[in-house]
Amino acid sequence: MPWPFWQVLPLGRAGGGGHFNPAVSLGVWLVGGLNMTMLIPYWLSQLCGGVIGAGLVKAVAPSERYGNASGGAFGGITADEQVPAVLVGELVMTTFLVLVVCLGTVNGKTKTPLAPFCIGFTVTVDILAGGGVSGACMNPARAFGPALVANYWDYHWVYWVGPMVAALLVAVLVRLLMGDQSTRLLLW
Repeated sequence: MPWPFWQVLPLGRAGGGGHFNPAVSLGVWLVGGLNMTMLIPYWLSQLCGGVIGAGLVKAVAPSERYGNASGGAFGGITADEQVPAVLVGELVMTTFLVLVVCLGTVNGKTKTPLAPFCIGFTVTVDILAGGGVSGACMNPARAFGPALVANYWDYHWVYWVGPMVAALLVAVLVRLLMGDQSTRLLLW
C-alpha cells in the first residue's frame, strides 16, 4: 500500500498542523517541532495565502470601502510615536500565541488534545486586549497580503519584527526553561 501524500516528508513532532503564521512556524521549528526543510515552503505558502486572501477581498469588496480601509493593510500607526506601543503589543500578543502553540502541540509534557481550543482562545483574547493598540495582527503573512495588494507599506516592518522576535523569545523560553527533556537544551 503506498504512503499517503502527507507522509512523504516527515513534518516533525507537531505533524502537519495548521501553520498559517510564519512566526508560529519559526517558533515551532526552533523548538524542534518542524523539520528545517519544511520551514521555507511553509513561509512561502503562508505569504501566498495572505496575498490570495487579500486579492479575494479586493475582488468582492466595493472599491470605495476597500480603499477606505487601505485594503485591509494595517494602517493604525499614523505617527512615529505610536511605533513602540504597537511593537510591544505585537511582541507580547505573538509571544502568548507562539507559547501556547509550542507548549500545546510540541512539548511532550504539556501537549494536549485541547491545543486547538487553547490556541483559538489565545487569539481571541489577544484580539480583544490588543486590537485597539496594534490591530492584533500577530501574523506577518496576514500583514503582507493586504500590504502587497493595496500597496500600503507604512510601518509594515512592525508587523514582521514584533512577531518574529516573539518566536525567538518563545524558543529561548521553551529550550532553556519550560520544555520537556527532549526539547530543552540544558537540564538542571
